[in-house]
Amino acid sequence: MNLGALDWQIFYGWVAVGLFSAVLSFLSCFRVMALAEKSGMIAEPGERQSHQISTPTGGGLGLIFSVVVTSMCLQFVLPVPVFWWQNMLPGILLLTFVGWRDDKYSIPWLVRLLVQLAVSIWLLSFGPLQLSLSDVGLFSTAVLAAVWMMNLYNFMDGSNGMAGFQGVFAGVVLAVLFQSGGQAAPALIALAVAAACAGFLPLNFPRARVFMGDAASVPLGFIFASLAVYGIQTGSLSLHVSILIMAVFIVDATMTLLARVIRREQWYTAHAQHVYQRLIAQGWSHHRVLVVYQAINVILVLPAVVLAEIYPQYAMATVGFTFLLLGVCWQVANQRLGMLAEVHLK
Repeated sequence: MNLGALDWQIFYGWVAVGLFSAVLSFLSCFRVMALAEKSGMIAEPGERQSHQISTPTGGGLGLIFSVVVTSMCLQFVLPVPVFWWQNMLPGILLLTFVGWRDDKYSIPWLVRLLVQLAVSIWLLSFGPLQLSLSDVGLFSTAVLAAVWMMNLYNFMDGSNGMAGFQGVFAGVVLAVLFQSGGQAAPALIALAVAAACAGFLPLNFPRARVFMGDAASVPLGFIFASLAVYGIQTGSLSLHVSILIMAVFIVDATMTLLARVIRREQWYTAHAQHVYQRLIAQGWSHHRVLVVYQAINVILVLPAVVLAEIYPQYAMATVGFTFLLLGVCWQVANQRLGMLAEVHLK
């Protein structure tokens, strides 16, 4: 990893792109917040929610708008990969539209799932991986992984700042890795995503004036899955590093789902059983929960990413150890909270 590639010219370019995306995101999200209030797009408190006051939702539409506009502006400076225009952007726009409609009217889960499957198949069938449908096992696994990334990011968007700060962390890490791999345009796109998430945060943390909603959480999951696909194909990322970047979200969402399946609950229904939701239910503030999750990113996940990048021969062991440690933490947290088998939402 050649961090020396980040020279001053690149630094100034990053600052310009980051500021543009962040400011545009803030202004757009602020405007969407007003539109959501006027349209009656209000998330009400409930047993499946971690907030206690009625709050507008769908504000993340401005975030996605910023990412799209910033990418279009980048095209005037340096060539943005065809993969972005052909494989990623159509899926982002479709998911954003469906997510906004779902935030406003509530779309049946089957329709949402079919859309997610469609954009994932498009991404992988026509993307640089050039996967053949004859390779059913690998293709199906990749599609399901992309769909799961969209949903887990949506599941983890239930606490003030949670999805936004994760977007900043993942976007910045991806930007550095792409830049060090000689992929300047994808690096700036990843940076634009991180900056757009940062621009949204003043409206969502520490007090949530608006929620991100499906209009942004699902597309963000798709964006990170897509950048991983592109990075793996171009050699800028390894599969192990790609998985590590989202380790905190992957472990909490996946283990919570598995626990519900094991307990024979209706795992496909809405719930509030993720660790971060249980901590809030026990009286933790949103701020405190966020600090814990992002501290894990900085103290555990980031060093693991660096280790796997510098010593690829140990990447698999690094992923295994990281996920094992996170899994143990998840289990201990549930046992300490005393709610592993006690939270059953009606």
